[in-house]
Amino acid sequence: MAEAFEKGGQRAWFHDHGHWGGFFHTYDNLQISGFGAHFDQPRKIHVFIPRDYEVSGDCYPVLYCNDGDDIFFADGASGQSWQVAELLSRMYLRDQLPKMIVVAICAGDRPYEYSHIPHNGGGLEDYGRYLAKGLKPFIDSNYRTQPEQTLLLGAAQGGLAAFHTATQHPRQFPKVAALSPSFWFGLEKQLSLPQDLESTFAIALQHSTLIFAATPILSNGELRPQIYLDWGVNADADHPEESRTRLRALEMRKILIQEFGYQENVDLYTVEDLLGHHKIESWRGRLPMILQLFF
Repeated sequence: MAEAFEKGGQRAWFHDHGHWGGFFHTYDNLQISGFGAHFDQPRKIHVFIPRDYEVSGDCYPVLYCNDGDDIFFADGASGQSWQVAELLSRMYLRDQLPKMIVVAICAGDRPYEYSHIPHNGGGLEDYGRYLAKGLKPFIDSNYRTQPEQTLLLGAAQGGLAAFHTATQHPRQFPKVAALSPSFWFGLEKQLSLPQDLESTFAIALQHSTLIFAATPILSNGELRPQIYLDWGVNADADHPEESRTRLRALEMRKILIQEFGYQENVDLYTVEDLLGHHKIESWRGRLPMILQLFF
């Protein structure tokens, strides 16, 4: 049974699904002002809290997740879930992971919020600012967190959004995991070619607006985030994008190492999943390794 309460001036619901690893605070209409007409609108946020939170007195690292409708519940368009509450319960019981707070951010308008290309929506810059300057301060002020122990995670276009946000706000998000990231998104459009030529010519990732925006932070060895990238090698009729996802992720790895001096297994971690598809099942399977890597 859900119970209503108020925290930080926001109405929330306590609900417990019996997971050994914790319980939920869900804000159906979390509203943080000062970020423009779109981002000032209410949105749903799920917060998963360790079961001993109320008695431990501990401060916890925080995992922020894009596509929050899919993280705990199968409420998103895919009809599937990452099953993070179940995963954390198993890992805690096996002493494989320290306890953490997980914040699942449900998208208000996904195509707009996860796009950095103006004529494809272009709301990603404001979305990142909302996360870094609005949502994260709210969480840090109202929960016992370790603010510097923060990982931002996303998959597909949510992975693109996570990468962009961390490379604009590395103090707030010093660690980022981008699973099967859509680094290809918008590259053809940026050339402003006639429609019949867009599929033939593609701009190099190195010269994309994504890298241009990230360059000041990626060039700063003391400030830039730790980065995890992965991809699968299996594309199918339902998810053909994993092929170009793989090519662009390999391109990104090369850029990070050769242009910005990232070092594999020091501040850059990459995984090629030989069984991986562009699906939640594959991303869910790689999540335990990611959590152990960063936490």
